[in-house]
Amino acid sequence: MKLGILAWEKAEPEAIGMADVARERGHSALVFELDDVRCAASPAGAVATVQGTPLSEFDVILCRCDLSTPPWTEKIQQLLLLNGEPGVTVLDPLDVHIRAASKRAMLQQLTLHGIPVPPTKECHSAVDVRAALDTWGQVVVKPALGYRGLDVERLLDGPTTSALELVDTLLERHGTLLCQPYLEHRGDYRVLVIGSKVSSCTRFDTAGDDWKPFSGDLADDPVSSALVEPSDDLASLALRAVKATDLTTAGVDIVISEAGLTVIEVNPVPGWAAWSQEAARVPNVQLVEYAETRANALGGVSATSARGWR
Repeated sequence: MKLGILAWEKAEPEAIGMADVARERGHSALVFELDDVRCAASPAGAVATVQGTPLSEFDVILCRCDLSTPPWTEKIQQLLLLNGEPGVTVLDPLDVHIRAASKRAMLQQLTLHGIPVPPTKECHSAVDVRAALDTWGQVVVKPALGYRGLDVERLLDGPTTSALELVDTLLERHGTLLCQPYLEHRGDYRVLVIGSKVSSCTRFDTAGDDWKPFSGDLADDPVSSALVEPSDDLASLALRAVKATDLTTAGVDIVISEAGLTVIEVNPVPGWAAWSQEAARVPNVQLVEYAETRANALGGVSATSARGWR
């Protein structure tokens, strides 16, 4: 099998770990970034390449690209190239990945499939946020595209001057915010799903001021966390949420509050870089095995016949 791994960023540990596992199993593996996807001239016209290698030489592409930051127009064009080659399996395809990366579309999809998610209001002004505060009292505002808790804020004291100033700053930065009622809870769960199976479950010890798994500062580690065995209800909800989004790999963020189990987000690019080397190897192996299964189902190359770039 010739495996391409589209990384979130250069030297991403998850992508490198998967590539190492693939090579151990006799496959060729290439870690690349979205800017490595190019349109190149050919005698017949135009072809897609990845670091100069024709896309047609790949069997499977594992897509972990970042769609939370601009330039979106260029990124979409690069992804269209990557998804345009017959016989090359992309996990997950462009339409599925985009729908999950967009928090609005992701929440809509979950709602359509009966998955419990917070009521969500799209806000374009401080007036919109004030109306949400009037309805729900305490709210969370977040970018419509984002990751790692960046600019995700909790407003607990109503439409105070400082709260509205913060909202204005976030609106200026992002243009659109999503507003949801704040669900008081202790602990966040991230259920990692690969294929149609639960791979792992992480419990983040969120409470009080540490109310979200990541502070929103890129330099900060997540709050204290541990791998735990998910309850049947937690695992079942995560699997249903992933199926609703059509993703094959996802991290499902779930909280338990007075409202019961609630899915906050289905993340199309789950991470496990903070795990121990031994723990991180588990999803690395599972993802390569899943890629093998998909390649073999389409008549992909066997491990022993892999050749070329490494």
